[in-house]
Amino acid sequence: MAIAEKHTVERVVTEESFALTLSVAEAETLVAVLAHVGGDPDESPRGKAESVLEALMATGVRTYYPSPADHPNALARGSVVFNDYETEG
Repeated sequence: MAIAEKHTVERVVTEESFALTLSVAEAETLVAVLAHVGGDPDESPRGKAESVLEALMATGVRTYYPSPADHPNALARGSVVFNDYETEG
């Protein structure tokens, strides 16, 4: 005869998160910086940068389309390009 038992184990999970309070100018500057990040979104930190950029844009932070002359993106030059994460093997 089969016997089945159910076991419940409680585990404590500790998660860290960060909250950032930005002025409008700081948020727009961060949008400009994040918009200039390159790399593979799945294999490098670029995906995390894109996630932050999308969250800021979803809250209504003014973006660079169309590019107003007074937006930090109009002053941005160059880019940050992430290499892919190292893989073991």
